[in-house]
Amino acid sequence: MGFDYLNIISGGESEVVEFKKSTASMREIVETICAFANHKGGMVFIGVNDDGNIIGQAVTDDTIQNVTNSIIVNTESKLFPSIEKVILNNKQCIVISVEESPLRPHLAYGRPFKRVGASTVRLDRDQYEYMLLQKYNGYGFDYRLNKNAVLSDINESDVYNFVDKANNIRSLNESLYLPADVILGKLELMKDGYLTNAAILLFGKNPSKFFLGNYETKCGYFPHESSYDVTINDKELQGNLIDQFNAIMQFVIDSIATSTVKQNVYRNEQLEIPLPLIREAIVNMIVHRDYRQNVKNTIEIRPRTINFSNPAFLFAPTITIEKLKEAHSSRPGNKLIARMFYLLGVFENWGSGTLKIIDESIKAGLKEPVFTFEAELFTIKILRQKDNNIFVERELTK
Repeated sequence: MGFDYLNIISGGESEVVEFKKSTASMREIVETICAFANHKGGMVFIGVNDDGNIIGQAVTDDTIQNVTNSIIVNTESKLFPSIEKVILNNKQCIVISVEESPLRPHLAYGRPFKRVGASTVRLDRDQYEYMLLQKYNGYGFDYRLNKNAVLSDINESDVYNFVDKANNIRSLNESLYLPADVILGKLELMKDGYLTNAAILLFGKNPSKFFLGNYETKCGYFPHESSYDVTINDKELQGNLIDQFNAIMQFVIDSIATSTVKQNVYRNEQLEIPLPLIREAIVNMIVHRDYRQNVKNTIEIRPRTINFSNPAFLFAPTITIEKLKEAHSSRPGNKLIARMFYLLGVFENWGSGTLKIIDESIKAGLKEPVFTFEAELFTIKILRQKDNNIFVERELTK
């Protein structure tokens, strides 16, 4: 696998390394694998004592099968770690490797565990419930492999355009000469020959083939503050998420007022709503939405407000509506999708998006935006200047 196991063992036990003398400690081994999966991933070396001395253990095919079965049978959701027979200092040992799981929290023997330093400990109730909130908010959905999709479902030109931009914006330093499947694998968007949900959502030719309406965005430009009877313009966007991001940006820009500001000898057009504010609201809607729900994102542009809504789940008590107005940690509902938008330079992963929305509103002379969370819908309401109804009426008379 390319690991220098002797060097790893020489570092002693840690939050990602555990030693066990033999498979006689199978219950503790399963609990530790569970703890690693719930934390940062890690390795269990069987045939090594607590001091790091390699003592070895007899390893047959039945031994490997028994270890495999013990882990699968006694974990929930099931864990399938890598289990390898190795020779270390001329002695047989077993190395079990498991990655940090996007589907955590996992249970071992019906109980949740985590890794603290070099110890495996039980998760307390609050920590367990917090992990469940992350899971129920869609954490892991974008990581999941979609075995119904094949590489031809991906728009490869979109993948190469993405890499080109990410190389320039975030110094991704990825070769444009690699095959698309290799690039997707390096971005964690493809694994074991299967595409992830994130890959289809981000670069799919036709995501509706796999997700129905769970990813679509409906945009409407209305002349009245509450009625849906009359629209100036409306669109239902069904392209992949990157295409949607660009299309939504253009829809909002085309729907709001602009003014011309003279600066020295030049005249510059100035948007009524600052571009960074629009960008943050849109990317927030895409990155944090719950893609399991068959509910569209919506954008309503009205005379006095612009509303961005998406199905979601707040990470209370860590994230609340009030805490969105102060410095807080980043809790993207979809880590893979968030990372791709980070590489495009439109998402910062610092929990600063809502603060930037507030700051940009105030700098533009607007009132502070309103954040709400009701009926599993998160909404950002941007308050426009009062005279925008004049602009809307002018549009209606064209």
